Amino acid sequence: MARKATTKKSQRWLGLAGAAILIANLTLTGTAVAFQQEGEINHALGIEGSGATYGGTEFTDDGSLSDEGYAKYIEAAYDFCEQEEEEGSVLLYNKDNALPLSEDERNVTAFGRGSVDPVFRSTAGGSSTNKEYQQTPVDALKGAGFNVNQTVLDAYSSAEDPGARSVSHVGEYDPAVYTDSVQASFDDYSDVAFVTLSRFATEGNDLAMVNDKGARMLELDEDERAIFQMIKDSGKFDKVVVILNSVFAMELDWLEEYDVDAVLWVGNPGFYGMPGAVRVITGEVNPSGHTVDTFAANSLSAPSAENFGLHSYDYGSKTPRAAGDSFVTYNEGIYVGYKYYETRYEDTVLGQGNASSSVGTKASTDGWNYAEEVCFPFGFGLSYTTYEYTMDSLVYDADADTFTATVTVANTGDMDGKASVQLYFQSPYTDYDKENGIEKASIQLLAYDKVDVAAGASETVTLEVPGYFLASYDANNAKGYILDAGDYYFAVGNGAHEALNNVLALKCGDEVSGKLVDQDGNVVTGNTAAAAKWTSTNATVDTEKYRQSRYDSSVTVTNTFDDADINYWVNDDEKVTYLSRSAWDTTYPVTVETITVNDKLYDGLNMQFYTKADDAKSVSDFQLGVTLDEKIDFIDMKGVDFDDPKWDDFLSQLTLSELLINMGDSKGIKAVKAVNKPGCTIVDGPEGMNGQFKYGDRRNCTGWATLPIVAASWDHDLQYRFGQMYGEDALYASIPIAYAPGCDIHRSPYSGRSSEYFSEDAMLTYYAAANVSEGMRSKGLIGTIKHFFLNEQEAGRQGISTFANEQSIREIYMRAFEGSLSSSNGEQDGSKSLGVMTAYNRIGVMYAAASQGIQHILRDEWNYGGYIIDDALTASEYSSAPEMLMAGNNIFCLDTARPTQIEELITSTDDGDLLEKVLESNHYLYYVMLQSSMGNSSAEDLVVSDAMPWWQIMLISVDAVFCALAVAAVVMYVLHTYTDVFSRRKSSAGRN
Repeated sequence: MARKATTKKSQRWLGLAGAAILIANLTLTGTAVAFQQEGEINHALGIEGSGATYGGTEFTDDGSLSDEGYAKYIEAAYDFCEQEEEEGSVLLYNKDNALPLSEDERNVTAFGRGSVDPVFRSTAGGSSTNKEYQQTPVDALKGAGFNVNQTVLDAYSSAEDPGARSVSHVGEYDPAVYTDSVQASFDDYSDVAFVTLSRFATEGNDLAMVNDKGARMLELDEDERAIFQMIKDSGKFDKVVVILNSVFAMELDWLEEYDVDAVLWVGNPGFYGMPGAVRVITGEVNPSGHTVDTFAANSLSAPSAENFGLHSYDYGSKTPRAAGDSFVTYNEGIYVGYKYYETRYEDTVLGQGNASSSVGTKASTDGWNYAEEVCFPFGFGLSYTTYEYTMDSLVYDADADTFTATVTVANTGDMDGKASVQLYFQSPYTDYDKENGIEKASIQLLAYDKVDVAAGASETVTLEVPGYFLASYDANNAKGYILDAGDYYFAVGNGAHEALNNVLALKCGDEVSGKLVDQDGNVVTGNTAAAAKWTSTNATVDTEKYRQSRYDSSVTVTNTFDDADINYWVNDDEKVTYLSRSAWDTTYPVTVETITVNDKLYDGLNMQFYTKADDAKSVSDFQLGVTLDEKIDFIDMKGVDFDDPKWDDFLSQLTLSELLINMGDSKGIKAVKAVNKPGCTIVDGPEGMNGQFKYGDRRNCTGWATLPIVAASWDHDLQYRFGQMYGEDALYASIPIAYAPGCDIHRSPYSGRSSEYFSEDAMLTYYAAANVSEGMRSKGLIGTIKHFFLNEQEAGRQGISTFANEQSIREIYMRAFEGSLSSSNGEQDGSKSLGVMTAYNRIGVMYAAASQGIQHILRDEWNYGGYIIDDALTASEYSSAPEMLMAGNNIFCLDTARPTQIEELITSTDDGDLLEKVLESNHYLYYVMLQSSMGNSSAEDLVVSDAMPWWQIMLISVDAVFCALAVAAVVMYVLHTYTDVFSRRKSSAGRN
């Protein structure tokens, strides 16, 4: 019996030990995660900043931060959310002037899950909602005085859950919800059938090209078709209006089939913006938004669709490299979005490059036909009035190297409106280009503006652009930017397609008579008065005009990303052909399913090659931890020029450990007591900050309409004001740095993060991002532009090799960031943004954060003076901390372990080169923080402590308790087990 009792006790202790070990592991893991999110937790608990007040008289609208100011700001913020939708919503279709609705058309029925459960935003990062204030389409319609069919809404409330929306599941209600009794209610609410269509994707997940029903995710789902068919069959509704709640360009070739009267694109409207879109529907606001993407009839018709998503390496007998499983190659080159559709259109009209062949055609089997390929062009948008555009003059100033276009806009209708003035150009496509593999889009955006024009009145707009924007990149011969000889054409119009027709009319005259069509296939003539020609003064191609960087004339611009081209790595029999307008049929991309990992590629994928240089400096070459005669604190460096020697003295006060504090981000940067620098919070995201206000009711920060809506306004002032409002949010939340906005390109309509990025076009993104970033800085917020660069898909993003040729890299994917990150020579903080985040992917085979090419572009070619941070990789196998540091990475995102690794390496190897980069990083980081609202603190406010926050002490204590319990339980188990064994031996000995 004694043995049994002892055995039971042993088993109990074993169970307790197991439970205690499990709980200890859970608490330790939770503590590690919490420490990684330290800044965000401190922010939520209101213990950041070490007593500092960020903001005050320098940045706020009313000169102070207070509960009273907060109340006024909140009202202004929600008004601005609605204004974003007023100016960014795009009226795509309006048959027989179905919109605006009259005062008599107020009895309506709302169809579709999106009407009561829209996609407010699409990404994981960003502001949380304040649910009591959020506005669905139905909420906004009711608020505008519409009588909405309650029977249908009740049916939705009691319907079977359609399941969560996902990248492969539309999640529409089962059509069975519309029973006979429900349909009987249509009689009293038949003025308008509002149908809301929604699509959802998120960070880490692209839209599925083929959904869970075997269809394209961006075509009309079978349950959605059932709604339209029911509406049509009922014959009860006077009008059918579609609210397009998707940042992903949906296929819209079915509008006539279902007798749709109007389509209003509202994108992802944020939590509070829908009332603004409804004011467009009622005519209180005249629509003025224009598309930021091409709406194709078949969403897979663009050449980029052939190589989007994951494609696998073939290692053969080689051991796969860490995070080296997949690649994607941009075989379409520069022909992204409208640059493909419009260029192929011109070549079809002019009979060039075999453009009319059926190769690549998805919408027709009779050869390529623009009207069957495109539903709505890039830059297109309707109004309740009509505009006529005239290009009064186009003047080139050779000394300044600028073009000035003067455009008059006449409002020929009877309603006041805001007119979008979009300036495009066409560069000559020469024999030199064809011989050297230089591609030219038939039409490219140059500049834009927006102007109020009263009914019957005219306004004149002046657009000035640098000649540099007309240059093309020659990666094969000149290895730099070139300016072709010949005729350049400029035009304005309602989008890229109308502008191109205007160019063709001027360039070709009678040759294109009867051949030009609009997106509906209607024959048009083109408006030559809206176009102009400029003939370059160079008789042959000029390879030297833009040889030097326009931001630093001492830097020569030449190839930097040869190794980002897949043809640099692969065997001869696997080299790819990039799409060329010289031969559409034979160069159209084919899917590259796999490539062989040869020895060269195998070595490149490894990347772990940092070693201390033979001539590296020593740690002793630098002064650290110096006690100055007069201490220099953080706030004392405010206003000190970046190149002032005082920075050397300031930094010399810090030890290596203290220098490395700044370089580990844990959703914030910790305090550095040695120089009295407070800690701060850093938040995500482009659609609104993950934070809470510190005043008034302390609600969550504002959930804005997403960036495609901001871009779709085509309004510099609104884009700048968006940055300001975002920055004002940050002031009232006491946040000096945010990871926003996003500047990658909508290469495909299936990219999961489309709501974080502005557009398919580099120049629209160039301007919009610069406007937003400048607005943020005006409020003391450091926006961190992301993700630099070639981060156009979410599939396999951690470690995927991204291959593209240098022309497309420079003219599209880098150009989108250039407006925010470039700075004139001699201006350290002249860039609109002082923060940039690199991406998870590899540029070619090199991890973006370890790319020397990226550092060269930013620091040398663009004269960028802000900090560089990696994306939150957190010690992944395919990255190297010292390699990242030497490539210019200044701070490690959500990673405090890498700075410790750097410290150990510096001290163990006496690597002064790494130490020099640590000092350089701190120079940038301290300088940037002082340009933020942190620099508005007063010295008396700053009583900085490096003491651990109370919640961290609590978590460590909890960890210690559970670890001690686990150890005690294990000890007791061992003792009881030993006692049991000893007891058995003793009994056995007694029997013997």
